[in-house]
Amino acid sequence: MDTDRRLDQAMQLFWRKGYFATSVKDLAASAGLNRAAIYADFGSKKKLFEALLGRYRAQITAQRLAPLQVEDAGLAQIEQFFRQFRNLGARGENRLGCLMCLTSAEVSPHVPSVARIVTSYLDELGRLFRRALINARERGEIRPRTDAARMANYLTGAVLGLMALVRSPAPRAAITHYLDGVLSLLHNLQPT
Repeated sequence: MDTDRRLDQAMQLFWRKGYFATSVKDLAASAGLNRAAIYADFGSKKKLFEALLGRYRAQITAQRLAPLQVEDAGLAQIEQFFRQFRNLGARGENRLGCLMCLTSAEVSPHVPSVARIVTSYLDELGRLFRRALINARERGEIRPRTDAARMANYLTGAVLGLMALVRSPAPRAAITHYLDGVLSLLHNLQPT
């Protein structure tokens, strides 16, 4: 098994079980990463996890953030960003939510180095929302009095809430209704 595949399997294991519930023994059994390799290549389980968060951000969050990454992103791209989550919870593997969001609640309060990684992601998400909202306001897509910074904070929180809901045993309808609520709020920002 190649290294990339092993790292992807380790990332999936942390994503499914969480950081604290995943042991080095679990990583060896599931991903073929033995204790000696983890310590030789990464130095510790924590350092491996930090590397995997970087991998997750490069592979998964980069795709999810793509609609917001365009320089002239506006209201349509914010809506596109949220609509991509429409099918989360429809399939078993998608009930994992977001590894960054899971980590923000589970690990960040206890491990400062991980908190910095998660904070960097949340800051990026907030900046992208803010820029898209400013663009939308300047183009008249949303009301002129819309506070882009406050709304960006709300939308960042909505992502965290949505991902927690996806991970929870809540029925699929609850996920859909939550998402519909966020999209409705965005619609209500438009000038009348």
